[in-house]
Amino acid sequence: MKKVLMSIALAMSALVMAGCAPKPPSQVEITTANYGSLPADYKQQITNYMASSLKDPESARYTFEPTFKGYSQDGSMTASGGKVTYGYVAPVLVNAKNSYGGYTGNHQYVFIFSNGMMYETTLNYLYGRVKQVP
Repeated sequence: MKKVLMSIALAMSALVMAGCAPKPPSQVEITTANYGSLPADYKQQITNYMASSLKDPESARYTFEPTFKGYSQDGSMTASGGKVTYGYVAPVLVNAKNSYGGYTGNHQYVFIFSNGMMYETTLNYLYGRVKQVP
């Protein structure tokens, strides 16, 4: 009996969580959205942003991956409630030194440039909520 109740509770919680997924933008919204343009100094903006959180910013090694036009959608449980940000996505690999002076290996960060602003959207990328558009 306990196993049956546990199975039912697990199934119900899965259904509740599935209902929390944000509604993706429609094809019309994707097509008509304003993506703006990628700033010429986007690499410098990213390195300036990363410098504020690295122990030894001068030693950081950046590998900038190809940028693309796309969008990022926040999760429905965030303060924005699933807001979609359209713009240019800039993925970058950062290899920086730790407190012991050794390099930590590449860590991927993802940024989106929209309406003159830069947003870090790495978590959305990890959850599959950053999409490329044609």
